[in-house]
Amino acid sequence: MSFFKQFMEPPFLKKAMYAVLAVMVVLNFIIYPPHPHFGAEKIPGFWAIFGLGVAVLLARLAKGAAHTFLGKDVDFYEKHEK
Repeated sequence: MSFFKQFMEPPFLKKAMYAVLAVMVVLNFIIYPPHPHFGAEKIPGFWAIFGLGVAVLLARLAKGAAHTFLGKDVDFYEKHEK
């Protein structure tokens, strides 16, 4: 295994992602916004939690819409073969 290939393996990427997320949370406590515009912005990590929630919601809605509008019946192709 080459030196750079080991960094592209899933276990390393997962650990690197968690490390970056941890650093971002720590930086959110250190670098505090000077003037929150909304009450919820006073909570450290609010926008990260909000973004994660919205991303999960959009993924669920997209999956539901795909099943509803793009899904076919089990015997769809059998009915149209005749």
